[in-house]
Amino acid sequence: MKKILFVTTSSLESENYSGDAIRALNIIEYLKKNNNVDIVSVSKKNEYNKITQKGKEYFFKKNNILLKLFYTFISLLKLKPLQLGYFYSNKIEKFLKDKHKDYDTIIFHLIRSAQYLPKEFKGKKILEMTDLMSNNYNQTKKHLSLFNIFYYLYFLEGFLVSIYEKYCSKIFDKIILVSKKDINFHNKQFNKKVIEITSGIKIQKKTFKFNKKNYKILFIGNINYLPNKYACYHFAKNILPKINKTFPEIEFHIIGEINRLDKIKLEFFNNVKILGKIKSLRKNINLAICGVSNLEIATGIQNKIFTYMSYALPTIASLKSSSGIKGLIEKKDLLIYQDKKKLIEQIIKLKKNRLLSNQLSRNSYNKIKKISWEKTLKNYNKII
Repeated sequence: MKKILFVTTSSLESENYSGDAIRALNIIEYLKKNNNVDIVSVSKKNEYNKITQKGKEYFFKKNNILLKLFYTFISLLKLKPLQLGYFYSNKIEKFLKDKHKDYDTIIFHLIRSAQYLPKEFKGKKILEMTDLMSNNYNQTKKHLSLFNIFYYLYFLEGFLVSIYEKYCSKIFDKIILVSKKDINFHNKQFNKKVIEITSGIKIQKKTFKFNKKNYKILFIGNINYLPNKYACYHFAKNILPKINKTFPEIEFHIIGEINRLDKIKLEFFNNVKILGKIKSLRKNINLAICGVSNLEIATGIQNKIFTYMSYALPTIASLKSSSGIKGLIEKKDLLIYQDKKKLIEQIIKLKKNRLLSNQLSRNSYNKIKKISWEKTLKNYNKII
C-alpha cells in the first residue's frame, strides 16, 4: 500500500462537476482501493481539512480576481502559461514544500498544477495531463478573426503552453493522456514516458424511448469553455433554423454552466432553451431525439458523448469530437458527420426513424458498459 498525494486546481466540492473534476474524482476513488491517497484541492468558500477512511483532504481557498490577475501578469513576465498564474496558490506551493517527503508518489492533475512540484522530491512524479492543451489552443485560434483580441490571447497561450508541456515531459516520470490522437501530437522524444489512460463513464438507467413526438436535441457541457460556446452558437444560428423548417416544434436544450450574458444571447434564438446546471439529467432525456457533440475544436475525449450513451440516448458527433474515442462504430453505435448538411439530415432521420434510433440506443448502451472507470484506470496500477 503506497502513500499517494493527488494535487488538483479543480474544485471537487460541487455536485455539478466539470469533465476534468469527474476524471480526477474517479482516479482518486480507484487509487484509494489499494493505497492511502491524500488530496490537495481548492475551495470556493473557506480553507479546511477533513479526514477520510483512506487519506486526508486539504482544501485551499481560491484567490480573489485581483490576485488571479496579479499572478497571471507575473506568469506573463516569466514567459510561462497565463493559466499557471491564474490558478496559482502560494499556500498550496508551501504545503507541497513542507509535506512532499511524506509521499511515495505525487500525481499532478493538469499542467497548471505541475508548477507545485518540489525540485527536491525523490518519489514518482506523474502528470495527469489529460489533454494536450497546446493542440486545443492552436485549433481554437483558427476559428477566431484576426480582429478578435482572443485570437492573440490564444496564440500567446498556445505558444507558452507548448513550451511548458515540453518542459513537463522532461521533469515528470510519466505523462498521462486520454487519447491516441493527442499522443500522436505529443513531442516524440518523450514517447517512452507517455501512457494512454482513457476516460470511463458511470452507467445510468436506460432512459431513452423513441417517440415521434420527441422534440428535444440536447447539448451537455460547460458553456464557458470556448469550444462548447462556439458549438452552441453555431447550432442555434446555422443548424436549428433549417431543422425547424421541417419540424418547427424541435428545440435545442443546453445543459451546463453558463454565464448570464451568453444565456441571454442564446435565448434570443428561436427554440433555444437554456437549462443551466441541473441535478438530474434523466428527466431531460425524456422526449429527447438525440444528444449532439458538434464541436469543431476538440482534443482528447468528449465526455458528453459517453454521457449521452450512458442513458442510451442516440448520439450525433462531429468527426473532430469523436476521433479521440476508440471502439465506437459509425452508423452502428453513433452517427458522425463532416458538414452541417449531413448533421441536419441525421437529426431529421433520427426524428423519423424508429428502427435507426433504437438501434443506436441499444448498441451504444451495450458498448458503453465496457468503458467503466474500473476498466479504463487499470493502467494506473503499473505506474504508481
